[in-house]
Amino acid sequence: MAIRLCSYNIEWFTRLFNDDNTLSDKPKDVDRLDAIAEVIKNLNADLIGIVEAPHTVKDGSHTTVRKLENFATQYNLRTSKALTGFISVGTQEIAVLYDPAILTVLHEPAGTSNPEDNPRFDRVFHFDADNDRIFEVYNHHRPPLEAKVKINTSNKEFRLLVAHVKSKGVFDNVDMIHLEREARRNRLKIYAECRWIRNHVDEWLDNGHNVVVMGDINDGPGMDEYEMRYGKSGVEVIMGSLFEPDKILRNPAGMPKWGDFGWEPSTAQFTDRFTGDPINVMIDHILISNSFKTSGGTPLQIWNPYQNEQMKPLQADLVKASDHFPVTIDLEL
Repeated sequence: MAIRLCSYNIEWFTRLFNDDNTLSDKPKDVDRLDAIAEVIKNLNADLIGIVEAPHTVKDGSHTTVRKLENFATQYNLRTSKALTGFISVGTQEIAVLYDPAILTVLHEPAGTSNPEDNPRFDRVFHFDADNDRIFEVYNHHRPPLEAKVKINTSNKEFRLLVAHVKSKGVFDNVDMIHLEREARRNRLKIYAECRWIRNHVDEWLDNGHNVVVMGDINDGPGMDEYEMRYGKSGVEVIMGSLFEPDKILRNPAGMPKWGDFGWEPSTAQFTDRFTGDPINVMIDHILISNSFKTSGGTPLQIWNPYQNEQMKPLQADLVKASDHFPVTIDLEL
């Protein structure tokens, strides 16, 4: 059986909902909600890992799950069930929206209580990110969502992790000295978060599970000068070590190449703070363990209408829906 998985960063999705879990009826918001729903229908995915999902408050008065399920009901989406994991401290969450007729999805966190080895994502991680023999303390602002996914017809299972890793961007007005310091600090936090994710992946693989990691990693091979200093990107940390080839996660998108407008393929765009130029970036990824078989001639699709001719008919909705383009993969299970 073939299933389709999707990773989708839906820009500030929470702003399209009211505090009573209902959808905003402001004309501009409705217009964008319509575009998001149209994109999701065309994706035709059995499960969507959503980054920047609407947020949950501590008192439970409004929740990610209720908002997403209300959205699915209003637009008659077959991905009608939502799931979250550990809730973030901010106003954006990580969630999955899935088709309950096809899949059963349960939050199932990995990890231990050991802060220097493999702690759960709702705890802290002690890690020497810069190899100075001093362990720093890291936490996930948005804890990755871990789930056990079961195919209803076959009972086959795999483990899913949806992440939103620390951004490399420096958004404050700073001088060059502070820019360098902030950029380096952000880069080290990316490495720590990705190492932490990889430790959970290793736990699953060692226990014989098939693994999918998806989300906005905010990094990719060759993305910036710091990779030359440290010899790695965050994505490569999650993918694994060349010395354990059986445990490497595959990246079916391949290595991006530098083109006239930045990286190709790309899933998002940012503005260079020095030149003001828009730069295409490949920061949304789907990584799969070697045990998976893909389905179809082009199993992985990046829904970028400027680089993928098949997506041009959906261009207006894709651009209106989010500042990121979705990524889908078809797996044979």
